[in-house]
Amino acid sequence: MAGLAAAHELHKAGWKVTVLEARGRVGGRVHTIRDFSNGMTAEGGAEYIDEDHTRVIDLAHEFNLTLGAVGSWQVQSGDWSAFEGKQGSIRDSKVWGLDLEQEYAKVWKSLADFGEQVPDPAKPASAPNAKMLDTQNARDWIEALDVHPLAKAMFINHIRSEFTCEPENFSLLDLARNASLYYREEGGWKPAYRVVGGNDQIPQAIANRLPDVRLNAEVNAIRVLAEEVTVKYKQLDSFHTIQAAYAILATPLTTGRLIDFEGTLPAPHMAMLNGLTYGMVTKVMIQYRKRFWRDHGWNGRLSTDLPIVYTWDATSHLETDGGILTAYTGGGPGAALTQMTDEERIRTVVSAIESLFPGSSDLIEATQTIAWGNEPFTRGSYMAYAPTEITAYWNALFTPAGRLHFAGEHATVLQGYMEGAVESGQRAARMIIKENA
Repeated sequence: MAGLAAAHELHKAGWKVTVLEARGRVGGRVHTIRDFSNGMTAEGGAEYIDEDHTRVIDLAHEFNLTLGAVGSWQVQSGDWSAFEGKQGSIRDSKVWGLDLEQEYAKVWKSLADFGEQVPDPAKPASAPNAKMLDTQNARDWIEALDVHPLAKAMFINHIRSEFTCEPENFSLLDLARNASLYYREEGGWKPAYRVVGGNDQIPQAIANRLPDVRLNAEVNAIRVLAEEVTVKYKQLDSFHTIQAAYAILATPLTTGRLIDFEGTLPAPHMAMLNGLTYGMVTKVMIQYRKRFWRDHGWNGRLSTDLPIVYTWDATSHLETDGGILTAYTGGGPGAALTQMTDEERIRTVVSAIESLFPGSSDLIEATQTIAWGNEPFTRGSYMAYAPTEITAYWNALFTPAGRLHFAGEHATVLQGYMEGAVESGQRAARMIIKENA
C-alpha cells in the first residue's frame, strides 16, 4: 500500500516510476479473501478505515469505491467476553458478579490520562520521561492498575489485538504514544469502515493507473550511491538491474533484512532495519449460513481467554442472513496458531467457538485462514515497538538513507494502519519531488 501510494503520487507529478512487487498480486498486507459463497468477502489483512483516515478515504472516493460502516473497532455496545468459563455481555453483571463494563472503563480512563506522558505523538523520543518509559513494558503498567483482574485480562487481549504482541514485549513509551494519539479523549471511539467488496480494490485501482508495475519481482540487492540507486531483482527465473534516481523501500523490515545493501546503508539505518520488532497474528474466517450470534444479542465481537483471543463480524457492514466471523489472534496465542497447519488452526478456532455456542459448527459453509508470520514476504504482522526501540530507532525510520527512502506502516506516526502506509508513501514521494523542485 505504501509503495503504491508513493508511486501514485510521483506518477501524477510526472515522474517515471517502476514498482517492483515480490508477490503475484499488489497490496501486500491489504489482502481480501474471496473464496466464500454468495460473493461474500473478508479481509485477510488490513481491515479498518477510521473516519479520520482521510488519505485512504480520499483514495476510495477517487476510485468510486463505497465504504460500509462497521462502528468503532475498539469498543461497541453488544461486545461480549468469555473468561474463566463464563460468557456474556460485559454489561451483564449477573454473568460476571461485578460491573465489568465499569471496571473496563477505568482502564480506558487510566489510559487517557497516561497519554499525557507524550505531548507530541510524532516526537515520542522528546517526551519528558521518554528514556525511562522506553525501558519499561506495558504489562507492568497494566498490573499496577487498580481494577478487577478480568478488566486487566480484557485489556491484555486488546494489546494482543491492536499491537499483536504480548504486553511484556511492548514498549511502555509506545503505549503512551498511542494513548496520546488515539485515546486522550476518554470514550471517544471513532466510527470505522471497510470498502464494500474488499479493501484490496484500492491498491488494485492504484496499480491499474500506473504504467510499470512488475509482479513476482523479488528485490535481492540495493546499492545506494551518491548520484543514483541500483536495484537488483529476480523475476521468475530472470535477474534484472535497474538504475534509478531514487528508491523507496516499502517492504516490511522483516523482509528488508533479506536484501543485500552491499555495505552502502548507513549504520543507523542498518541497525533500525535489523533491530525493530514485529508482532505475530493469524486470522481464521468462518462463513456461517446464519448469523447465529444475533440470536444471542451478541454483535460478534468477543474477547476471550480461549486460544482465539478476539473475534468480530467481518460482514457487519452488510445486510445478509449469513455472515463471516473472523478470529483475530495476536501475541503469544497468535504465535502458537502460526505454528499450526492451516487445517489445525481452523479446527482449533471452530472448536473454540463451538464450545461457546454449541451447534454453531452445523451452520458453517466455508473457512479460510492466513498466518502472516508464515507469509514469506511479510514474516510477521506489523511493527510492535519492544522496550528501548523507540529511542533507538525512531529518527532513522523517518530519515532517508541518501537516495533511499523508507515507507510502510512502520515508517509513520499512524503505525499499523493502511492510513499510515499511505501517509508514509505520500510523504516519501513529496520529499523527492520537493528536493528536485
